[in-house]
Amino acid sequence: MYGIIIQAIIGGTIAGILCGVLGILMTRLKLNTIVFSSAHSALAGAALSLIIPLDQIILSTGFVLFTALILGPLSDALLLPLDQISMVLLSIYTALALIFVYLAPGGVTSSEVLAKVFWGSVFAVNIQYVILLFGLLAVLLLYLSFSWTKLKAILYDRRLAEAEGINTKPYVYSLILLTGITIVFVLKIVGGLLVYAILFNPATAASKLAHNIEKRIVLSAFFGVISVLLGILLSLCFNLPVGACIALASAIVMLIARILPR
Repeated sequence: MYGIIIQAIIGGTIAGILCGVLGILMTRLKLNTIVFSSAHSALAGAALSLIIPLDQIILSTGFVLFTALILGPLSDALLLPLDQISMVLLSIYTALALIFVYLAPGGVTSSEVLAKVFWGSVFAVNIQYVILLFGLLAVLLLYLSFSWTKLKAILYDRRLAEAEGINTKPYVYSLILLTGITIVFVLKIVGGLLVYAILFNPATAASKLAHNIEKRIVLSAFFGVISVLLGILLSLCFNLPVGACIALASAIVMLIARILPR
C-alpha cells in the first residue's frame, strides 16, 4: 500500500510540474482552446482503447499527433483561425469518445469504464509510468533550455518576434505537441474531464502573483505540485476519487492565490 502511495506522489509531482510549466506557456500564447482539442483527442484515444486491444497511451498519442499535424494545414486550407478549428475538432473528439465508451463492454452503465476514461486515478501509476513521466519532463526541460531565447521573445509578443525574423510556427506547434503528449500521460491521473484544472488553475494562480515569465513558470509548477499532493491527501482522508480531489485542490490553490496581494 505504501509503495503505491509513494509512486502516486512521485508520479503526481512530476505531472504537476509538467502541467504547471506548459499551462503557463499555453496561456501566455493564448492557445487554451487548442489545449482543449488536444485533451479531447487524447480522451477519444483512451476511449478507443476500451474497444480495440491496443494500449491507451499508444492510441491517445496517435490521436494527439494527428491533431497537432492537421491543425495548421486545416487552418490554412479553410481560412479559419486556429481557435475556431480547435473547437470544431473538440466537438468531433467528444462525440467519438462518447461513441467509443458506449460501444465498450459494459458501455455507459459500467462505472469501471467511466472511471478509467473520464476520472483517472493517480494510484494506478506504476514505476514504469513514473519513468515515462520523468523522461517527458527531461524532454521538456531540454527543449526550454535550448530554445528559451527565441521562445521568450515569442511569449513576450508573437507578432513582434515575427517582425524580428523569428519563425514562430515551429516553436508554437512543438509546444502544442508537447502539451498534447503531456495530456496523454496526465489523463491516467486526473481523467479526461478534469485535466484542464491541473493545466490552467496553477497557471492562473501564478499569473496573479508574478509579472516575470520565469517566475510565473516556477510558481505555476510549484502550484501544480501542491495541487496534486493536496488532492491525494484529500482523497486518502475522505475516500473520494483522487482525480476530482486534485481538480478541487487546484481550484482552491487558485482562489487563494487570486485573493492574495501581488
